[in-house]
Amino acid sequence: MSVIACRGFNFANQVSKIPFIRCFLIRSMSTNNEIQEIEVVSTEENALSEKEIEQICNKSRLSNGHRNLVNGRLPYNVPVHRFHNTVKFKRRMYGRYGDSSNVYPGLAWPTSEDLEDQLEYERVAYPMTIQEMQNNALTRLDKEYQEIHMRQKKIDENMKKLNSWLKEVKEKKEKKIYEAQIIKEKKEKLIEEVKKHFGYKIDPKDDRFKEMLVKREKEEKKKVKEEKKKLREEKYINTLKSNE
Repeated sequence: MSVIACRGFNFANQVSKIPFIRCFLIRSMSTNNEIQEIEVVSTEENALSEKEIEQICNKSRLSNGHRNLVNGRLPYNVPVHRFHNTVKFKRRMYGRYGDSSNVYPGLAWPTSEDLEDQLEYERVAYPMTIQEMQNNALTRLDKEYQEIHMRQKKIDENMKKLNSWLKEVKEKKEKKIYEAQIIKEKKEKLIEEVKKHFGYKIDPKDDRFKEMLVKREKEEKKKVKEEKKKLREEKYINTLKSNE
């Protein structure tokens, strides 16, 4: 049976009917679950173009370039954007799509100008040869090793002196405590002498008490100074006698 089979599509709010172009067999299920074969013969009357059919069938709403990328095809057959004419883009397209990219394979190799620029960059960025760089690296590593060795040696020596240092710190601390105790006792002794001087109980905050205390402190300092001077004179005399 010869019929014209059409299918309706809603495209741009307009219903279009696309006739089938080739003859084929359609298998449909009958009510009795039996397969029936129907021969369909199409016609080309009022047929839409391939481009229009493709636009109607494209339900992804992707642009042509993106749709080609999704389907693994070359995005654009002709340059669309300005960077499509660059060598970098063409090399990438050739590397990805091969001969189908319509790119001359010779672009994959650098030009003589590119090689000169690369050599100039390497001369400026890496002025030393590989052997010189290796020697510098070995020298730097040897220097770092020597520094670590010297530091470790110094740590070992300090660890040996640790006990003596702790002993010195302890002695200095005890000495400071002893000197502070002596000063405190002298202060208390002076206060008692000042109290005996007045002969009656007096408030240490009294101005007369403070004046007398300052006076006695000056006398005590003068006495200590004279004693030190006397000791220096005796030491000097003993030194002269020993030289004779």
